[in-house]
Amino acid sequence: MAIYVLIGGGDVGRGNTIYETKEIDEAVVKLAKKDNPNFLFIGLASSFSDSYYDTMKKIYTALGCTCQYLKKKNIINNPDIVKEKITKADIIYFCGGDTLKLITDLNTYNIVELLKEKIKTEVVLVGMSAGAICMAKSGFSDCKKVYDETANYEFINGLNFLDINICPHYENRKDELKAYLQNDKRQVYALENNTALVVANNEITYLKSKEKAAIYNCYYKDNNYIEEKLF
Repeated sequence: MAIYVLIGGGDVGRGNTIYETKEIDEAVVKLAKKDNPNFLFIGLASSFSDSYYDTMKKIYTALGCTCQYLKKKNIINNPDIVKEKITKADIIYFCGGDTLKLITDLNTYNIVELLKEKIKTEVVLVGMSAGAICMAKSGFSDCKKVYDETANYEFINGLNFLDINICPHYENRKDELKAYLQNDKRQVYALENNTALVVANNEITYLKSKEKAAIYNCYYKDNNYIEEKLF
């Protein structure tokens, strides 16, 4: 069965930025339990997917992977290639960016059905921020805010591969999440940058690549905001 790695955020070293998620990426490759895992990058959430893939290819090639990439052009014109790449992948990585765009494209081009079959096998599904939300039941996102559809963060429905709610980039969204949950009964895994929630065999463990980063379980009880530190 699939192993899921939901990353709350962090810099992968694109451009002149600092590479922050090294320990998490190393753990992802170990979870695949292969000498030369097939790494598949799905960049549908990003408007700069080519340069994003170049960075991830450099990282995961150095970690011993053979890397491939699904471009939107490939997905539209070559469904057989899409199926072949997903079928052969040991690690599937959904990048950060626009959650709504990612989920819409996955549904529009029938990739969700391929993924539903794939998660019945031994595969590591990794999501960064928007990519993490897409695997969860719901995620606290800025998508509609970016599109000026709302002034606030809102929960976006994911693909529900995991029956959990998440908030990536929690250190930047804490106040908004706290306010939102006053009128909402859900519990939320709140992930700061450079942390990851790992789900395998219905058990949850945690990763981080920065000492002070943390993961919380957040909810309201008796009109009090509960921020339970998990890791």
